Amino acid sequence: MKKTIRRLVMLLLLVDTCIATAQTFIHPGGLHTQADLDRMKAQVAAGAHPWIDDWNLLLTDPQAQNTYTANARANMGGSRQQASRDAHAAYLNTIRWYISGNTSYADCAVRICNAWSSTVNQVPTGTDIPGLSGIPIFEFAMVGEILRMYPGWASADFTRFKNMMINYFYPVCNDFLLNHNGSCISNYWSNWDICNIGAILTIGILCDDRAKYNQAVTYYQTGAGMGSIMNAVPTIHPGNLGQWQESGRDQEHAQLAVGMMASICEVAWHQGLDLYSYSNNRLLAGAEYIAQTNLWKYVPYTYYTNCQNANQSWISINGRGRLDDRPVWELIYNHYVVRKGLSAPNTKAMAQLMRPEHGSADHFGYGTLTFTQNASASPYPPSPVPPIPTGLTATAGSGRIALKWTPSIGATAQGYSVLRSTSSGGPYTSIASWTANTTAQYIDASVTNGTTYYYVVAAINQAGTSGNSAQVSAIPIAPGALPAGWSRQDIGPVGVAGSASYANVSNGTFIVSGSGGGIGGTSDSFGYTYRSITGDFTITARLSDVTGTLNKTGIMIRETLDPAAKTLIMKLGDAGWRQAGFGSRSSSGNGMTWLRGNDYTWLPAWFRLQRSGNTFTAYESSDGVTWFTVGASTVSMTNTCYTGLAACSGSTTALDNSTFDNVTIVTAIPQPIPNGIYRIIARNSGKSMDVASNSTANGANVQQWSYNGGNNQQWTLTYLGNNQYQIIGVGSGKSLDIASNSTADGANVQIWPYSGGNNQRFTITTTSGGYFRITPVHSGKALEIAGNSSADGGNVQQWTYSGGNNQQWQFVAAITTARIESSSEASVEIDEQFPEQVVIYPNPAGDQLTVQLGEYFDQDATIILQDSNGRTLYEDVVKGTQHVISLNKIPSGIYFVNVSNGNGKKAVRKLMKN
Repeated sequence: MKKTIRRLVMLLLLVDTCIATAQTFIHPGGLHTQADLDRMKAQVAAGAHPWIDDWNLLLTDPQAQNTYTANARANMGGSRQQASRDAHAAYLNTIRWYISGNTSYADCAVRICNAWSSTVNQVPTGTDIPGLSGIPIFEFAMVGEILRMYPGWASADFTRFKNMMINYFYPVCNDFLLNHNGSCISNYWSNWDICNIGAILTIGILCDDRAKYNQAVTYYQTGAGMGSIMNAVPTIHPGNLGQWQESGRDQEHAQLAVGMMASICEVAWHQGLDLYSYSNNRLLAGAEYIAQTNLWKYVPYTYYTNCQNANQSWISINGRGRLDDRPVWELIYNHYVVRKGLSAPNTKAMAQLMRPEHGSADHFGYGTLTFTQNASASPYPPSPVPPIPTGLTATAGSGRIALKWTPSIGATAQGYSVLRSTSSGGPYTSIASWTANTTAQYIDASVTNGTTYYYVVAAINQAGTSGNSAQVSAIPIAPGALPAGWSRQDIGPVGVAGSASYANVSNGTFIVSGSGGGIGGTSDSFGYTYRSITGDFTITARLSDVTGTLNKTGIMIRETLDPAAKTLIMKLGDAGWRQAGFGSRSSSGNGMTWLRGNDYTWLPAWFRLQRSGNTFTAYESSDGVTWFTVGASTVSMTNTCYTGLAACSGSTTALDNSTFDNVTIVTAIPQPIPNGIYRIIARNSGKSMDVASNSTANGANVQQWSYNGGNNQQWTLTYLGNNQYQIIGVGSGKSLDIASNSTADGANVQIWPYSGGNNQRFTITTTSGGYFRITPVHSGKALEIAGNSSADGGNVQQWTYSGGNNQQWQFVAAITTARIESSSEASVEIDEQFPEQVVIYPNPAGDQLTVQLGEYFDQDATIILQDSNGRTLYEDVVKGTQHVISLNKIPSGIYFVNVSNGNGKKAVRKLMKN
């Protein structure tokens, strides 16, 4: 009898789980309310712009047809993409029903939802499940919340649909947020969490389950995973730009995440909860950052990695500027700008460029129809014809010409038209045109070497096409024999012979091919184009193109041409041809060890290897201006070695074809920071490295403090060679020192008489934005501000490097205004108005000079090199933080580097040329 009663109680509890936890919610109160739907209906009936334009676009969508047939599966995990397609069709048919009044579309949506609720009989499993199944579950829950208004959806069918959500779909979403498939918490990208947060939030509303709704809200605000708002937007930069967690991965996924998160906030808004404004409108900061990125404007960036060391050193260009996919911007724009009256210029621009919004595989889309609040705030067409493009340049290559120009002023261009002629002044023929990408560059690969080509560019948007830009021209050059001193050889068994050629364009262009089984392990098999070199040197190259089959390609240093030789390589390859890495074989025949570089490296990619004695350091860059250290390796190698370009297909029957340009080998090793007296400033706080209480005693503590000009906040840097520095306090005459020669995390930094120990020697390597990492030689760790403190007195210690701003430092020269008299009796005023903003090194210089620019100049600067008589020898308009000027044709003497910007700021530095 007791067992019978117990079974009866359990049966009653399972009849309708939704009823058991019923709470009061606003219905419909998911992505759209009744008022939203009524607004859409009225505006379309009136033929009002821009609603009618998007409505007409929606009518052409194959998923918006009442003939659509669902392909339901018992296990949604068998194809989450199919589930999304069906959910989108149900949504679009529901919208079409409500606006048109034609119930055949609602009936189609009902058939789709019923097909799934009557077929699903298990918690989803499969590839990426738990995880990305949250996308279609979120979508189906949003559909059900609108479709519940339709009287033709039978009560029993609606109940079965809700039970599917509770019994089968909620568990998989909940499991992911709790367990993340057993992975470390940051293993998954933000969108994985976000879709499951949205699913649980909307299931809670659909099923009147307050506990689930609250669970989602709490996770959005304070969840441990990467989809909580504080982790999805981990860094707020000046100007309220919120760096998105996936911005270093690619722009498609960054926009996917911000779009889904905005949908979560819209759903909560309709229930009276303002998640949009949480943490000072943090979502808006993230949206503005992503939008600014995709408008090809500069954005600040902080290095990011996760628990799997998926390194992201810079903004990814993959998917940057695309307008043909992520229709997410109308929702964000209409809330923050139209509803709330906030400023969001980048979001507004993206909404304008994508208006009217289309559909998408991962978003319902058509936000111009569904989210537009009023016509005056969302005009269509959104702007006049865009202005004529400016700044067009043409750079010749071999079999190609690279065109670049300045993105449209005001971000009003959806695309561009590229026109070409073989006669100056035309007539021109269009060779490329696009209307769904803000990218202001193009590579013309349909050229004949030796022919002069003339180009103009026009900008395009919904209102029309601009006039043509000013004309530029270039002559591509056919590749030929390798330069003197260069050779080519296949290393190890390759199967198919490689090749190499050279063209004197783009600062030296090499086209190299190679087959072979691989680079790594105990021996290599690849194609090598190289030269012999003696002593210290730096090789730099830009990998501009790869075709064929790729395993690894990059720049290399080898002791011999034996397949098992000691080797260093900075490569691109693996993981879909996008993973940079530094390989090192320290002994002949030993295995090669690898350090991961930037995980999302897309062409063009800049690589650099530097030899200083037996220390080999690898660098990478996205632009050839700002360089990032990948790693260093100590390899005992003969003074004469081989350096060059490696190409490996990973196959003995196929070739990798790699094009390298800007190939240089410099025999001098420039020191990162010139000798001098500096303030050393922590990036996280802007405060100065300081000896506590102005003490001169042995063991006095080193901390950070607001700058007051004291000698205890100034440091003398002296280069010791091999990228090592002595750092001596001006006020004490004593050395920066790691206490007790400790190698432990948290070891204290103090001052002590200089003894030459490796705990008093430091390497200085570039990070980004004019900042540097300071590494004690003995420990390999980084000087940092403990606890990421921004307070006066924050302690300086050493810790394993993680890339945090508290582990990055700026060196600001502690110098005063001076008047320099030249040997020809001419005089130049040395302007020290902004001494920290322009640093030149080495000084005296050899064959090249590096100009390091601070934030006043890194977006708009003119660099002019003049002799002592005021004659201009070099002039360039630049962007970025670091620029190299070749001095190999300039005689010894005194010169002046003048830097200025369009806002009237300027600085002049004296240069000695050896």
